[in-house]
Amino acid sequence: MTDIQAAAAQLAALWRSGAQVEALPPELRPADLGEAYDIQDALVAQLGEPVVGWKLGVGSHKQRRETGFGRPIAGRVLGSRQFRIGDTVPLPDAAPATVEFEIAFVLGCDIHPDAPPPAPASVIAETRVAFELVRARFRDRRSVGWPSFAADNAGFDALVLGERIDPASIRGLTASLSVSADGVERARAATGEDASDPLQALADLMALARERDMLLPRGAVISTGTASVPFTISGAAQVVARWSGTQAGFSTRLA
Repeated sequence: MTDIQAAAAQLAALWRSGAQVEALPPELRPADLGEAYDIQDALVAQLGEPVVGWKLGVGSHKQRRETGFGRPIAGRVLGSRQFRIGDTVPLPDAAPATVEFEIAFVLGCDIHPDAPPPAPASVIAETRVAFELVRARFRDRRSVGWPSFAADNAGFDALVLGERIDPASIRGLTASLSVSADGVERARAATGEDASDPLQALADLMALARERDMLLPRGAVISTGTASVPFTISGAAQVVARWSGTQAGFSTRLA
């Protein structure tokens, strides 16, 4: 069995330093998703940071089949790495960071793991746009396998939270979405099998929370997975999303 605390300690050291490695040592790699989430729990505890929400990844229709898990992989949003539109996000070095434009929900009530599961739409107080930056502690997050990716807090680096939107506008938003970096369009909305369903992602997180006896508290931000085709940036960049005559963005810099 994997030494959960030792694996988490190695990942915590990488989080603090900003360094990346090829993979965890073989004896510290999670054997399955259950061990991966055990390591993630221990990692968050060792970092000692407040958790302000959750992020979901690898959750498109296509990726659900490819991973074999049938649901997205969840990670925590750490308080020190949540930003607002217009902020500048520090990056430890010029290693590629993946940009994803997402739909995020703010919970309007506590969701207890031992209570009957509510309808996902009934627990949402706010719907917002967001950007996630994915920068794993591994140089190639796919080559290490999905359990290691999950153990590493699902590759989370930062969440940039935007303004409230009308949930009814999501379809129109994605139809016109364009995301640019330094003035060059880099992505539009993910479509077809590459698209994800925000409400289904929330339902999947609630199911995971029940399985792992986790409270999802009122006010938590749930970022539901990329609505855009992901792309990478390196170092300092200006990222802007535009849709339906509206825009939102943030910048990055080397720390």
